[in-house]
Amino acid sequence: MGFSKNDVAGLFQASPNVMPGEDSRPLVYRRPVGWTIRVRRIDCLLTDIQAEIERLQQERTHLRLVRRELTGNDA
Repeated sequence: MGFSKNDVAGLFQASPNVMPGEDSRPLVYRRPVGWTIRVRRIDCLLTDIQAEIERLQQERTHLRLVRRELTGNDA
């Protein structure tokens, strides 16, 4: 008795034209769709974080310039 694609989540049988022999159809692991969605969400979150870091770095640079101008005017 063998597994069918409904017996084990995340597994499917390879196409017979890919595998040698008529009856050889081993199970091949396939990543669940939920993982792919989570990875995409994490990628988007990381992209947003990187954009925020870059914005904060630009703001820091701007504030340094403003400080230099203010200290230059006081001297």
